[in-house]
Amino acid sequence: MKKLFTLIAALGIIAGTSMQAQEFPSDPGELKVDLIMFAIDEEYGDTIQGFAPEGAGTYDAGYSLTVTAREIPGYTFLRWSDEVEDQSRQLTLNESLELNAIYSHDLYQITFLDANGEEYNTTDYRYGAVIVLPQVPPTKESQPEQGLNFVFRDWDPTIPEGATVVGNQTYAPLFDTIISVYAVRFLDWNDTVLYEDSLQHGAVPEYKGEEPKREMDEEGNIYTFAGWGVEQFVGITGDREFFAQYTSTKQMYTITIIYGAVEPETHSIAHGADTILNPPVRTEEHFIRWSDGNTDNPRTVVVTSDTTFIAEYGASFVDVEVAANQWTFLTLPIHPEYNRWTSEQFAYPGLTDVAWGTYNGAVRAQAKSGWEGITDPDFAAAQGYILWSSTAGTFRLNVYPENLQNETASVQLNAYEAEHAENANWNFIGNPLNAELSGSNVVVSGAGEQPTATVWNGIGYDNILFSSADLKLQPLQAFFVQTAGEGSISFQVANQPAPARARAIEDNIRIDINATAGGYTDKSRVIFRSNSKLEYEAGRDASKFITSTAPIQMYFLDINNVKCAQMVRPEGDDNIRLGYTLLNAGDITIDMPIYAEDYVLYDRLTGNTYELSEPCTIYSEKGKFESRLELRPVRKVVTAIDNTNAAAVSTTKLIINGQLYLLRDGQMYTIQGLQLR
Repeated sequence: MKKLFTLIAALGIIAGTSMQAQEFPSDPGELKVDLIMFAIDEEYGDTIQGFAPEGAGTYDAGYSLTVTAREIPGYTFLRWSDEVEDQSRQLTLNESLELNAIYSHDLYQITFLDANGEEYNTTDYRYGAVIVLPQVPPTKESQPEQGLNFVFRDWDPTIPEGATVVGNQTYAPLFDTIISVYAVRFLDWNDTVLYEDSLQHGAVPEYKGEEPKREMDEEGNIYTFAGWGVEQFVGITGDREFFAQYTSTKQMYTITIIYGAVEPETHSIAHGADTILNPPVRTEEHFIRWSDGNTDNPRTVVVTSDTTFIAEYGASFVDVEVAANQWTFLTLPIHPEYNRWTSEQFAYPGLTDVAWGTYNGAVRAQAKSGWEGITDPDFAAAQGYILWSSTAGTFRLNVYPENLQNETASVQLNAYEAEHAENANWNFIGNPLNAELSGSNVVVSGAGEQPTATVWNGIGYDNILFSSADLKLQPLQAFFVQTAGEGSISFQVANQPAPARARAIEDNIRIDINATAGGYTDKSRVIFRSNSKLEYEAGRDASKFITSTAPIQMYFLDINNVKCAQMVRPEGDDNIRLGYTLLNAGDITIDMPIYAEDYVLYDRLTGNTYELSEPCTIYSEKGKFESRLELRPVRKVVTAIDNTNAAAVSTTKLIINGQLYLLRDGQMYTIQGLQLR
């Protein structure tokens, strides 16, 4: 019994209750009974863990004890499962027994208030339940006039995460106060954002960007920045936009008008205004075009910038200067609308005793002079003419120069059959363009690969290759050209594609001759051309030596730019006559530095022959000698090599570095017959 008492006392201590010692029967017997007890939630039928009534255990049958239902936080004891309502009761255990204490659970109110202290949310909770916060916290009305806004921060008192209900509780909201911040934007006239900022309620805006600028528009309005549309900035109470303001004025331009050589006119004209340009009429001049190429007269322009308009004037005529008592070789230009000119279109300022002439190639072919006078002028374009006047002045063609054909022109070259080749196919034509032309701007067909122009130089004729850089055809200048048959000649102004030039004379075989006499030194050159087909060239006098006045008809320029006599010959064995004029009797020294070995000089007067490998000297009376001297090719050179079967030997001439060599049977010999090894 003492042991059992001690156990019960221990259970009482554990349960947190005090139990009085019991007197038990001295011999309760050996029967044991169980007392089983639970605390039960009546509403849910759940066992309230950890709060079973005091006294549960195993006892001897017949044992008596007091059992007590515990005090449970959040619960109220209602009764025992056997309907006994006393919270503590006396039991005698005669048998095993299950006895439960029945409870009802208590409910507590958790109340949340709003910003005004009014009830915002109230919920009933069981004791120990986790407090659930309102999903949407209360708000506090902003105060826009003060720029104040309120943001919920927490509850008072603070509710820790997972806090449980231990009784009725009221919570008030806590708010943070926030001052309103507004967007401030400064915009240009086209809504471009120039500067933007964020400012608190009541702050004064300030523009911190670059000063706004607006470009001139298409109507010529110039804009000046004039502020932001407010007298002054004040504290803001909301989002604000400020727009750049501008004042406008019309752009003015300076227009300069220059009419030829007169003083410029200047005008101040507003952008977009119409201005009329009206060039005045001038004596002997006419308006051609404006400097920008426009030809309207009058002309209306719309002003959009500072501009200078220059009226270009030109002569209302084409003039050719005429010297007194001299021939002037000229031709008439080609007009796009007509190709013939009459005397009504001519004027002769300063000229007297005017006479016209031309040259007839068909008459020349009949062994006549070919020159013809003109009494009733009816002129063809591009035909050659000769004008004579007893006084110096001007031949004037009354036509606007820019109206003439001045880009390219082609002229027919006629063929005139003649008994003697030197009289055939002469054409007297001219440069029909009002522009200077060089040989590279002239293309000739039908006159051989290297045709020549025979040009009157004032005292005689110059015969110049078209391929020569020395050929310069002046505007409307007439000249002669002899063809090998029918053909044409084309003229092209500068900056046009130049025709392929004929071979330069340096590409041909040539002989240079120097002659010195009476204080004069002349040079002459003989050129051999394989394509030369004019038979009259052979055996004719064409090179004038030793003269201070007679013009050189055909010439080349030496390294000192001095004109030197020049003649052209076909390739062959023809003799070449050298004419000369000597003012005083004396010696003539002749030197042939190039190809001297291939020719000898023959004096028809004395019958002497000179090998020109070295200079030779002959005596001559004064006067003009056209047939005394001849260049003769070296003949019978094969004999110097081999006299055997000479007729059957094939010999080839070679020119190497300016020297003549002979090639026979694969062996090379000098002109003197020395074999080279």
